[in-house]
Amino acid sequence: MNNSDSGYGLRALALKFWAQPRYMKWQFTWSILRGILRLHQIDSRYLVLMGAGVKIAKRQGRIITNGVCIVRPGCRIAVVGKKEQPAYLHIGVGTDIGDRTIINVSQCVKIGARCSISWDCDINDSDFHQVIMADGQRPPIIKSIAIEDDVWIGSHSLILKGVTIGHHSVVAAGSVVHHDMPPYSLVAGNPARRIGQISDWQR
Repeated sequence: MNNSDSGYGLRALALKFWAQPRYMKWQFTWSILRGILRLHQIDSRYLVLMGAGVKIAKRQGRIITNGVCIVRPGCRIAVVGKKEQPAYLHIGVGTDIGDRTIINVSQCVKIGARCSISWDCDINDSDFHQVIMADGQRPPIIKSIAIEDDVWIGSHSLILKGVTIGHHSVVAAGSVVHHDMPPYSLVAGNPARRIGQISDWQR
């Protein structure tokens, strides 16, 4: 585990808890309790802090975390695979998934450590329907997504199948990312393109 990940352990969470004002302590406590109640849906031993109204559908799939992370209110997560090919959602330590974000996994979505995914984002590794080309070819409708460590995704962004977003990248709000982006990229637009390079960012 990276040294910077130590800020997301149980001891660090306890320190953050006591530093909060009273009304925030109640919200924090409820998110812990919701996470405990959802432990049966998480296929690892780490706590996931859950907001209110989070919906998780899991069939022939697994949700794997490698440290404490946050799923905020109203998120919808579906990890639905096949018996011969289970689906996997990996969420890294310290990652924060914003309100009402939707993650649909038919094969594999990997989200790295310390990522910030804003509200109302959409991450889908499938097109959900088959398109038949004029020559009869059937392009694949499912391709894995990889969001590497320390990526910041702005609100209302859409991450499409087969995409890899390199570490320490920033995706501007409202972007539609349909092809790979190298590390340290500043990404914006519909369709999204690399408009600059950044040295680093911190939450």
